[in-house]
Amino acid sequence: MVRALAFALIVSAAALAQEAPAPAAQRLTLNDAVKLAMQRNPDLQRQVLLQLSAEQDKVIARSVVLPNLGVNASYTDTRQGATDTLVIGGVQFPGQPVNVFRTWGASASLRQLVFDGGKWWNNIDAANLGFASNRAQVDEQRLQITYLVEQRFYELVRAQRQLLVLTDAAARSRDQADFTQRLFEGGRATQADVYAARANRDNDEIVRLGQERTVELARADLALAIGVDPSEPLTVAEPPRLMDEPAAAPAAKEAVAHALEARPSLKAASLTLESNRKLASAARGDYWPSVSLSASYSRNTRDFSTLVGDPTRNSSLSGSILLSWNVFSGLATNANVRKAEIVALLSENDLMNARRNVASDVEKAVAQLSTAKAQARVAQQSEQTAREGLRLARTRQEVGVGTQLEVRDAELKLTQAQLSVVGSLVDGREAEAALRRAQGG
Repeated sequence: MVRALAFALIVSAAALAQEAPAPAAQRLTLNDAVKLAMQRNPDLQRQVLLQLSAEQDKVIARSVVLPNLGVNASYTDTRQGATDTLVIGGVQFPGQPVNVFRTWGASASLRQLVFDGGKWWNNIDAANLGFASNRAQVDEQRLQITYLVEQRFYELVRAQRQLLVLTDAAARSRDQADFTQRLFEGGRATQADVYAARANRDNDEIVRLGQERTVELARADLALAIGVDPSEPLTVAEPPRLMDEPAAAPAAKEAVAHALEARPSLKAASLTLESNRKLASAARGDYWPSVSLSASYSRNTRDFSTLVGDPTRNSSLSGSILLSWNVFSGLATNANVRKAEIVALLSENDLMNARRNVASDVEKAVAQLSTAKAQARVAQQSEQTAREGLRLARTRQEVGVGTQLEVRDAELKLTQAQLSVVGSLVDGREAEAALRRAQGG
């Protein structure tokens, strides 16, 4: 079942990568982007293949316990050439004619391992644990790919939202430059005010053009993450509630506890540790003798009909109990056992480090989510205040009591507030995705 699903995943991924381009006519949703990445991501395909390889390790480990049956058959045709007439002591002897000797043979042997110091059952347990570890690593790879796609998707959305803000800012600067020109023509502004307004307009346009480049770079990053050719057109649809306030962050202690239980990478590391411990136990089996049962049956005849006839004629049947014990191997057994124990200790160290890293990731995501939620609330208030400030500055300028500098300062404050709103809300979405990834989905 696992092999069928895995091969189906790989074949479908290859077919999609060669034939099915990413949807260009319609906007790509976040769910669609994740699905494409699951089909095309090479890291996931590699992990699936490693899982298939681990499944074959289970078969190999079990093969030691099963009987080993071997069958041999042979046919030999020997030709003895003719000899010339021999003369010995004046007496002539006739030569020998050509002789052909044929031999038919068949044999079968059966060998069954009985005891090898615990190596075979420990190796079977290690193979089963290794397969389970690879399966957990596949789940972890899917989790990482989902997070990568979500992160790059949100970065593209952030860049597009910021482009809209900067486009509005550039439009306000153009309007302000035109308004200042009219004031100058009416004698209510100086030429310096006109030049300053034009400089602000041009600077804002430069910033807007730079943001367009940022959007294209973010689009290329997303295309690479989901396995789409960056040259293909790619447009995305914003998530439905992107600009809503981020969700409340959970308690860090509870979030960490959940992550330590559910994170696939920790499950994989724990299973790898148990597998390596079983391999260390299997290595200790070399200290013990190996006991096997063996049986063989063979026949050798001059003609084929006798070979396939009565099985009791021209035959031999033997059975034996084989004891093999490598009493001294130049300390190689000790070294192999020690190396296996060290590998298990390394796996234990990796597991402890992985648990610390997961706990740290969860705490960082919780802190980031809490901060983003607070920043979003303040940024939205700041945007409302900045809008009112810009309205007031323009009114003062129109009645002749305000300056262009006041208007420019109010415009910059509004632009900054709008960028802060976008940044904090998208940060909140990314923090939610990071928390889901850190907790195992």
